Amino acid sequence: MALDDDIRFLRRISTFRILGPDALRVLAISTEKIHLRAGDTLFEGNEPADGAYVLEAGLLRLRRSNERAFDEPALVMPGALIGESALIVETAHPVTAVAVEHSTLFKISRGVFLRVLESDLDAAYALREVIARRVKGALQDLDMVLPQFDTELPS
Repeated sequence: MALDDDIRFLRRISTFRILGPDALRVLAISTEKIHLRAGDTLFEGNEPADGAYVLEAGLLRLRRSNERAFDEPALVMPGALIGESALIVETAHPVTAVAVEHSTLFKISRGVFLRVLESDLDAAYALREVIARRVKGALQDLDMVLPQFDTELPS
């Protein structure tokens, strides 16, 4: 029954919702379950990221290495997907993640995720559309704030 519970949990994550039932089952079987105690570090900023994490239970604190002591760290709640871009591209963790309390996560490696997409072409195309919409939205957001930084350059 635990596998069915894992599948149901992963299906709630929007990135994985696009996967067909067989692909989602393979993904659930292939995940690594990680248990952290309060104060344990999941990863350090600037470390290579070879996959993503889904927080099943607990609470994580994310902090950039260059943040000042008075800056508020980001708190990650259950159901969050951490490091989504690492599922499809080589990248590094931009932040350090530390457990605030006992936490349980699924680790999904890039290799497994890419193999799942190769076996589910409909999901691969759907993911491409999701990414394209996000990039378009980010570009539109940048277009809105760019005029605030528009200054005349000296000749």
